[in-house]
Amino acid sequence: MLSRTDDVGSPLVITGSSVLTGSVFHDIVVQNHGSLHIYGNLRGNLTIEPTASVVVEGFVDGKVTNKGGRLVVNSNEGIAEFVTLAGPPEIEAGGVLGINLSAIALNWGALAKQTLGECAAVVRANAYGCGIDLVAAALAKSGCKTFFVSDLAEARCVRKAAPKSTIYVLSGLYPGTGPMFAEIGAQPVVSSHIEMAEWDAFATSSQWTGGFALHVSTGTDRLGIAFEEAAAFAPRIHSANCGITLLLSDLDNREKPDQRANDRRIERFKELRRLYPSIPASIAESSSIFSCPQAHFDLVRSGPLLFGVNPTPGASNPMLPVIQLQARIVQVRNLASGDTIDDIGWVAKRRTRLAMVSIGYADGYPRSGNSGSNKLQAVVAGQRCPVVGNASIDLLSIDITDLPDSRPARRGEMVTLIGAEISIDDLAAFAQSTASELLINLGSRFHRIYHAG
Repeated sequence: MLSRTDDVGSPLVITGSSVLTGSVFHDIVVQNHGSLHIYGNLRGNLTIEPTASVVVEGFVDGKVTNKGGRLVVNSNEGIAEFVTLAGPPEIEAGGVLGINLSAIALNWGALAKQTLGECAAVVRANAYGCGIDLVAAALAKSGCKTFFVSDLAEARCVRKAAPKSTIYVLSGLYPGTGPMFAEIGAQPVVSSHIEMAEWDAFATSSQWTGGFALHVSTGTDRLGIAFEEAAAFAPRIHSANCGITLLLSDLDNREKPDQRANDRRIERFKELRRLYPSIPASIAESSSIFSCPQAHFDLVRSGPLLFGVNPTPGASNPMLPVIQLQARIVQVRNLASGDTIDDIGWVAKRRTRLAMVSIGYADGYPRSGNSGSNKLQAVVAGQRCPVVGNASIDLLSIDITDLPDSRPARRGEMVTLIGAEISIDDLAAFAQSTASELLINLGSRFHRIYHAG
């Protein structure tokens, strides 16, 4: 538990078990029986009571007064293993985004146990905004062998992070890109007979044997070779180097999937698979890993679930949380009833205290979502507080009037937008959006902390 004494600039007091990420500039006192784990550097002074315990995965620059407790400082090696920083320095950034690489790896491990086949990782869109290079490296070290990416640029990142992996490029084969696939050692996901013809021409002229995934439409998909065309192509598997390394299709994976439609897709896919008996098959993505075990086949493709998105809406989330997003209070304003803030379209209906926070839609925070019963919220001083009005380009207004103690809500303090109290799924529901969209849109202006544990 964290608390603060009354004076401005007074130390943080740890009375229970706490974790802090990023550089900590405050002085800290860890009281008896308290424990603190810092994933970053401690710039302030540290006092440790006799039965307290402190672990710092970084450097300690301030004065340490150890009255008989336990202190472990993993400088140099600790930073390399547990902490990687990205983006602007914390002191210059309006917000801090923490990404738990261990949780991503553990989520993949949990998903891999759900299927008898292989569990691949879909890390497209820069690993859903989380950073494809570090995410792919963490997953590869945990045993993931197959990755799906958006394009060749992402394939290069994954190849560097996971040199021995199999990489499929979902955007397919652009004209003239065959040599790049061969250079990277990646395979396109082919969705048309034109792509297949171009790939065959390249493979013949270059003697490249890398192969491709054949994407088949089993419903009304935007991409994919028609079922009848795929059936007609089946005899090619009997030729030398047929080129097809994976038979791939999709289920209806919207928020409310049509189970009858999915059952029909699975049956059609089974029919097609009988024509391709020697080729591994994959149709299950993300939530269908849990909801459709009959769709697992040889390989499942895990995507947003790796980053803590709930695969079972309406039930408890079996995935570990990955993201923590905090932003800084830049000003606190007191308003009288009837006062208006024009740029966010909001009028105070009572005497109100607002915290202005340095995050907005330029950072990927949803601009609106305050219609109906769903309300955007933030956690200030451990309590949920409502967001008022619309987010501007880089500013958010939070109503802190009902805080029992408003002293922690001061200029320079952090509020939590995503974390233990408000999950990425909660924020998506408040914003009437999807967790995947929110993840992908998280901006580059945050100070990012990649940590393990």
